[in-house]
Amino acid sequence: MRTFDESTHTYRIDGRKVPSVTQVLGDLIPGWKASEWYLNRGQAVHACAAMIAQGIEFEHDPVIDGQVRACRKFFAEVKPTVYKVESPVYSELYNYAGRYDMLADIGGKMAIVDWKASLSPALPYQLAAYGLEGCANYGCGVVLKDTGEYSMTEIYDLRRYKQGWLSLLGAYNIRRKCGIKEEGKEE
Repeated sequence: MRTFDESTHTYRIDGRKVPSVTQVLGDLIPGWKASEWYLNRGQAVHACAAMIAQGIEFEHDPVIDGQVRACRKFFAEVKPTVYKVESPVYSELYNYAGRYDMLADIGGKMAIVDWKASLSPALPYQLAAYGLEGCANYGCGVVLKDTGEYSMTEIYDLRRYKQGWLSLLGAYNIRRKCGIKEEGKEE
């Protein structure tokens, strides 16, 4: 049984708590964490992007108008064929979970799309974590800018990054077994 508790952002597989993709990356990649304000803004932007992807009309806070316009521009110009939106991924084999933003055909490639406010070198590993469960071998990040513009990364071949993701996950699990918390403090 797979569950997600939104209030605590806790994933479970068969009652066992498993780390999220963002927890693993946040623990091991410097600069991955955002302040509460940016997290809230990001949630609002992601919700709007999901509705755009599904063709749902909505109203939004003017604070995120630029990002919403950027997302609409992405869909108008790239014209992805959307298959799934905000879909959970649970790895029973490797004991982690997460949620990708969108699965779509982009230029003939089934790709995981992740909406971003800014890019991190960890992006291909994040996408590979989602793709490891077989939904796609390709992925990209799309930065939604407050100017109403967007930028899209290359479409990564995620097979190149899956081993790197598993290495990060292994390091995360070793840190837990050694009693080291996410901020580098011993438990």
